[in-house]
Amino acid sequence: MTILEHYRSSTEYREILRILQKSSVLQENIFWQSQASVKNIIPIQFLEIDFIAREVVINFDSDNFNIIHDQPIFVKLEYRTSVFKVVSYRLDNHSLSFPFPDVIKTQELRSSQRTAFNENQEKFVVLKSSVGDSPTDFGSELKVRVLDISSSGLGLMISEQNRSFLKNNRLLWITSLQDHHLPRPLMAEVAYMNSEVDSKFHTKKQKTLKVGLKISDSFPDFIYNRFFH
Repeated sequence: MTILEHYRSSTEYREILRILQKSSVLQENIFWQSQASVKNIIPIQFLEIDFIAREVVINFDSDNFNIIHDQPIFVKLEYRTSVFKVVSYRLDNHSLSFPFPDVIKTQELRSSQRTAFNENQEKFVVLKSSVGDSPTDFGSELKVRVLDISSSGLGLMISEQNRSFLKNNRLLWITSLQDHHLPRPLMAEVAYMNSEVDSKFHTKKQKTLKVGLKISDSFPDFIYNRFFH
């Protein structure tokens, strides 16, 4: 087991759009270019999202700051100190425009310490799409491998074949950690989905995805502690 830093990449369209939207109302957004080993940092005066063109438009003071059009730029957003690279963009008088980024580096939602399991530690959770009044009244069920865990969330590995289960059920219910059933199902929200599964977990038979869940409450201590043994 290893302790992980609270930073990750997001490739999920909805999360990327949410980061852009949150940042559009904040003041400390910047972008930069590296020119002759010097980082030219430029404040963003205004950030706009063009939903029709699916583009981001950023305004800056072009009278005092110059950029080289054939070189990439890097954008840093105030919301969760998110960062992404832009290779292709259009430069106008006081603005530049570019498509929504495919990937954004962003701070992990979980503020608590994460513990990662290695490839020899097979840890699982059971997820259900819904729960009813009766203990046997459950929706569809999925048993998935845990890559990392904290007191506020989970990093899971799922097969590409089960992508639709996560996309169609943004809210899920955790019913078991390993073989230990929770006293009551714990609600969790799908926070992100990407392809950043460590290569040591890959199998030749199927493609895999990493999914982050943010849980609504804490795991019972006695079950959470057993999970590490």
